[in-house]
Amino acid sequence: MDLNMAIGCQIEANVAESGNIVIPAKYFSDLLATLQSDEVNIYKNTDESTVSIESGKANFQIVLMDENDYPAFPSVDGEEKLIISDEVMKDLIKKTIYARSTDETRPLFTGILFEKKGSNVTFVGTNTHRLAIKTVEVENSEEKDFSMIIPGRLLTEVVNNLNSDLPQSVVISLHNRQIIIKIGKTTIVSSLVEGEFPDYRRVIPPKFEIKTQVNIKELEGAVKRVSLFSADGDYSIVKISVKTSEIVVNSSSNDVGKGRESVSCVTEGASLNVAFNARYILDILKNIDAEEATIELNNSLSPVCIKPVSEENYLYIVTPVRVVF
Repeated sequence: MDLNMAIGCQIEANVAESGNIVIPAKYFSDLLATLQSDEVNIYKNTDESTVSIESGKANFQIVLMDENDYPAFPSVDGEEKLIISDEVMKDLIKKTIYARSTDETRPLFTGILFEKKGSNVTFVGTNTHRLAIKTVEVENSEEKDFSMIIPGRLLTEVVNNLNSDLPQSVVISLHNRQIIIKIGKTTIVSSLVEGEFPDYRRVIPPKFEIKTQVNIKELEGAVKRVSLFSADGDYSIVKISVKTSEIVVNSSSNDVGKGRESVSCVTEGASLNVAFNARYILDILKNIDAEEATIELNNSLSPVCIKPVSEENYLYIVTPVRVVF
């Protein structure tokens, strides 16, 4: 628990005497991860300041923290409820969270926009240079529509708790500007990100003059290899030439050398030269489940749309980089 998020979990145990303790989380979790026995005995010592942990032939004592300094777990009585299956929730998160910002000085963009309109749920992630949008249809859509910004850190915890081999449901509710997520016997309560998310729909061009279809694995491999020759390390720039039947990827630097690779494609429209941050292209390509993607363009500087051929409810918008070809 911290000022923004709290996680609670119930597990079955043989309880001899009920009570409360506050134990340092890191020491406790690190110790449990190394124990060899499947059974663990935990009891508070008579000195009231330590807890004993026994497992097999091992015995450990950990100094407790003051219970009075630990805040109460937040209320979990939410108002609206929405139920999403575990696979759908993981897919929503996976296909948008990579596009969010990691810059904590811009907290609005470190979160994911969560919209419900009618029977559709949409997740949107952006860092203002790229935009990932994933929409799914949900069955229990009787609750009223809403829009909120969920902290990216919360969604990471949700994924960490969706680890069962059995089907799980994610129950989502709201209460006093907090989001409450229940997964089995685990409850996560978090504050929402404050602020108004920009109208992402305005970023999407209404039409495109050029459309090309390409094999995702081939393009991903080409971008990954050629980007090694960029001079900027983490900010690797690749130049892409879209032609009638091939996409040519190239990059060069005086310190490293140069690379060039072409992949087959089918293009409708004129040829075009455009450059991108290589990581922004690789991130979307590795998060598409289909074999082929459609890339839609207008010119070398306007936003580009990348989407799976077989998945209409998932698209990615990326802003090109201005370079000299």
